[in-house]
Amino acid sequence: MLITIIIAVSMLLRLTTFAVVMNYYKVSRHRSAWLLIAAAMVLLALESLFQLLSIAGISSLTTRTFLPHAAGLAVSMLMLAGTALIRTILKRLAIVERNKENIEQRFQMLFNTSSDQLFVLSPEGMIVEVNQSACERLESNRNELLNKHFADIKSGPLVDGVMDHINTIRNYGVHIFETELKSSKGKVFPIEINCRQIEIDDQPFISCVARNITGRKELDKKVRIAIIETEETERRRFAKEIHDGLGPLLSTIKLYVNELETLENEPHEKEDFIAYINQLIDEAVDSARNIANNITPKILSDYGLKRAIETFCEAINATSLLKISARFQGFDRKIASTLELILYRIITELINNTIKHANAATIEIDLQQSENKLTLVYKDDGAGFDLEQAIEKDDNHMGVKNIISRVRSLNGVFNFKNTNPGILIHISVVTQSGENMKAING
Repeated sequence: MLITIIIAVSMLLRLTTFAVVMNYYKVSRHRSAWLLIAAAMVLLALESLFQLLSIAGISSLTTRTFLPHAAGLAVSMLMLAGTALIRTILKRLAIVERNKENIEQRFQMLFNTSSDQLFVLSPEGMIVEVNQSACERLESNRNELLNKHFADIKSGPLVDGVMDHINTIRNYGVHIFETELKSSKGKVFPIEINCRQIEIDDQPFISCVARNITGRKELDKKVRIAIIETEETERRRFAKEIHDGLGPLLSTIKLYVNELETLENEPHEKEDFIAYINQLIDEAVDSARNIANNITPKILSDYGLKRAIETFCEAINATSLLKISARFQGFDRKIASTLELILYRIITELINNTIKHANAATIEIDLQQSENKLTLVYKDDGAGFDLEQAIEKDDNHMGVKNIISRVRSLNGVFNFKNTNPGILIHISVVTQSGENMKAING
């Protein structure tokens, strides 16, 4: 009786093992090994079944034939082949594991050597991973930051907006915005942060790349100040031209008109007065035209940017102060008049700066217009200058501030390089984006 129970339990265990192995077969990419082991389990279960039948006197296959021995050999062969395949699988898994560790090490190296501050957040906004740059910037160690809520490192009233940003990331998958972070010692610094939803081990997380924009904010502040200073300088210049040029002419005309009222019987003198008044009026009209031309050059509105630049360069070349060569490509499409005026001012400002400060012999201007982009490359062979110092100064290089402010007003990109000798300036502006058209049309 006990032997029967043991054989029956053994058969059930072998069938259970078969079921488990077949489950592995369903989820595994290496199915051959599990099929071999499953077949071995079936043979072993059959062996137990025939043993039970033999004990019950129903069958004598297990005692009178070579079948048990053949089945045992088959089981041994199947198990040997299956375990050999599993050994191969385990070797492959070991290689994969080593590769995974190498990848993780490289990832950790890249993660911690990035100059940007990197955060991994839970969907609720808890910090679950942070890199070395963020730790240094926030003046905290990694353990102090882990499991803090992102709101805990935000500054002042911006804390209340954290969940709004997180909800935006959840809804749209990505979100870029500017905010301020606060270090453990109370230092506040502005950042631009790029967040997106990711999955790690089938779990949702939020990855955030934060970039310190303190320098950019300071430059923006300087540019805004430069814009105000430029506007005030232009207003003073126009006021001076009107006061010193047009004003005296109008005052003189008024004086002569008043004198005409006192001349009763002097027709020849009246004619002289009227002729002189007409001459003064002509001078006043010319003065007003010159002032208007300084605001918006007539040649620019009549013939466009290309012809206006060519005329300006021809006038400079005629003085033999230096030689300017200008090349134009793709100027067969009309661009916004405001954009033309700003680019004209930028180019003339660059030329004036070269004449005043660079002691250059040549200037090269390359202006290219494509379907939705306008690119200006300006080069001279003069003395060059330090851009940062030029932005800091309030005197000789006010023109540089003006140029950068005008480029920024177009949402353009300004790049500067000292070439020893001379300078190379590259300016690019998108001419058809909605944001840019909004900017240039005011």
